[in-house]
Amino acid sequence: MITIKPIDEPDVLALLNRERFDGPLEGYIMTDGKEYLGYCLFVREETVTRVLDAEASENVMLDGLVRAAVAKGENEGADSFSLNREIPALADWAAAFVPGECEPVKNSRIFGNCG
Repeated sequence: MITIKPIDEPDVLALLNRERFDGPLEGYIMTDGKEYLGYCLFVREETVTRVLDAEASENVMLDGLVRAAVAKGENEGADSFSLNREIPALADWAAAFVPGECEPVKNSRIFGNCG
């Protein structure tokens, strides 16, 4: 069963971060049982969730990780998000799901069709 879990261990966050990003970094890891499938690093700054890095074995998994990060930020008061487009996977995600959008992008752009 595929699961997305918060990364609660500071050492794991530091390992994935590799001293690239500052701030109160958060992350999610995706697994299928014991098999690692990907991760996402993000930070919420006031009303914006900044997705800093992500990697996944398949595009659909990357989509789940990005949306999980944005949803977590939204649950804590963020109404929009931005993506680190220097990361090829995030640039590709943006081209597919929010083409031509200026950042920060409103959360409703990716969650507006729910419900």
